[in-house]
Amino acid sequence: MTTASQTPGALPPETPPARPPLPLSEALAAPTPNPEVPHRLRAPFPEPAMPECCMCSTGPQAGPLSPDPRGRRYESGAQVLYCKACLPPPLPVQAAEGVIAAAMKAGAVTSREIAQAEHEAGILFDAQAAADIAAAAYEQAQAEDEAELVERGRQLARMAGDHRKLTAVLRLIEGRPGTDLLTVAQIAVAAEYGTTALDSFPMTLAWNGSVDIPGPGDTHKKAVIGCTSSYGGRADLVVEGDARIRLASLVDAEVRDVHAPCPTDGCGTVETPRFGTALSGWVRIEVAGTEDTAPRWYCSPMCVSDALARAGEQLAAADDQAAAAGGEL
Repeated sequence: MTTASQTPGALPPETPPARPPLPLSEALAAPTPNPEVPHRLRAPFPEPAMPECCMCSTGPQAGPLSPDPRGRRYESGAQVLYCKACLPPPLPVQAAEGVIAAAMKAGAVTSREIAQAEHEAGILFDAQAAADIAAAAYEQAQAEDEAELVERGRQLARMAGDHRKLTAVLRLIEGRPGTDLLTVAQIAVAAEYGTTALDSFPMTLAWNGSVDIPGPGDTHKKAVIGCTSSYGGRADLVVEGDARIRLASLVDAEVRDVHAPCPTDGCGTVETPRFGTALSGWVRIEVAGTEDTAPRWYCSPMCVSDALARAGEQLAAADDQAAAAGGEL
């Protein structure tokens, strides 16, 4: 055995120098291992107390520290750092260095031979080949998306047909009492053709004489008019909000609620509505003898008529009180 055979040779640049084991106090104060750090990226040497180069223990005061090109980390998750002098070359450079060294060892001396060796090793970047690969991947993804859209269209078409048939059957049984019977032929025709014989005719409802009118404390303001369908089934006509007033006005002007608030902003107020020049058609009136101390703005002749009707009620009530007071005297 010779002396040369006992010499291990120079250490690779990424191998840190041997360090003595940590004292017990430092070992107890060591950071807790982070389970999210993969085992293959964990550094094989202990983590220092302060950020420093893992090779020469140089701190940041001597110069900026760079992370390990391999992405290695300590058990706590902190990055392995190198100073500028100890920073190993990037992985592509190391790979190219190994390929070039192997090619030169095999007898390659010219630049073309070395480049050919790099090409065979697959470390040369071919922009056109990369573009072709990306274009092929894009075309494949586009073809898959188009096929999926076509399949989705087929599914929606089938669902639309089923929905049309279901809607036809529901129209067929709408308005019928629960004891009514339908023939199989009627249901089959509705399900097959998606239509019924009565689709072109409106449903006729007969008022059964009942109306559920909301009271003053009802926040929903929903009126329910009880009706009966032409098949004898129950049908409710629901009118909500200001539609109740409009319906009453259309049926008969005399039954319109003159005390109902107008939905137009600013109608019935003393202050001038902030509409700029958009007050065309508005009316400002004051009825003498009423409780109003200033004229009020109204947006339409209907609102003016309602205001006059309310004023008439106030004047009539005042006359009745005055007559009653005179009779007592």
